[in-house]
Amino acid sequence: MNFKLRQLQGFAGAARHGSFSAAAKELAMTQPAFSQLIRELEIALHVKLFERTTRRIELTEAGRRLLSMIERPLDDLNDAFKFVRDLAAGTRGRLAFASLPSVAFGIATHALARFKARYPAIAVRLIEDQNFTILDRVLHREVDFGIGTLATPNRELVFRELLRDELQAVFPADHALEQKKRVTWRDLSSQPLVLLSKQSSVRELSDRGLAVSGHGREPDYEVANMVTALSMVRARLGVTVLPRISLNQLNMKGLRASRINDPHPDRRIGIITRADRSLAAPAAAYVELLFAAAHGSDYNSSIRRAIARQ
Repeated sequence: MNFKLRQLQGFAGAARHGSFSAAAKELAMTQPAFSQLIRELEIALHVKLFERTTRRIELTEAGRRLLSMIERPLDDLNDAFKFVRDLAAGTRGRLAFASLPSVAFGIATHALARFKARYPAIAVRLIEDQNFTILDRVLHREVDFGIGTLATPNRELVFRELLRDELQAVFPADHALEQKKRVTWRDLSSQPLVLLSKQSSVRELSDRGLAVSGHGREPDYEVANMVTALSMVRARLGVTVLPRISLNQLNMKGLRASRINDPHPDRRIGIITRADRSLAAPAAAYVELLFAAAHGSDYNSSIRRAIARQ
């Protein structure tokens, strides 16, 4: 082919406007330069495309046939160009990430609401999962990134700390633990325990705390989610251990939370990506909002306010 895309765009513009001057203005060209553009297209095609009069131009039969064949492809090209441009700018595309439940229903949701308000055309897939599955999803490129913990370094993964969290003991408001200045793992081990499932990173840290203190034991009740754990504590079936960042999002009516000592159970939660893969524009934009949400929140204060309201 001896013709150029700009020539076809100019031809379609002239046919649409019925004027070389209007089409030239649309392409930001002078009229003489535009006339030369159309002349070169006609030479390349060996056909006359316009009948010119002093006031107007009209398509020849060859011009009408050419226009009917290129209008749809030109529209498709324009749509493709806009799509790729929006994709690069982060205003269109897709975002997929996996998150720990304790982060998913808190700051991840708040950041996502701001993200969707800013980028409504981007399709989002959020997977709430256990930490070991999150790492597996990142490694197998099922998601753009994960929000979780990385206790053991992995050369295939990059960890960027988002926030520091700690586990806290939760018990009924008039429980004996409420009177203690320092709640320890030993104190908890003497109580009926309601703990999350063994697949949970919270359970892993709880088991480690009990073991290190010399009071390792199996829980009396093992549950799949935090809502069930709190319901059982409220029913006085035992005490539980949950992430601090989750408590202000849960129903703490009639319950109290306390820090745990000897040892202090804290964890680093961060953004986990593949070492050989950079974040696409939509993912990078969401992560930026996620950091703003995390660093703009005082979790201790929010938990105290939430409990005080009960």
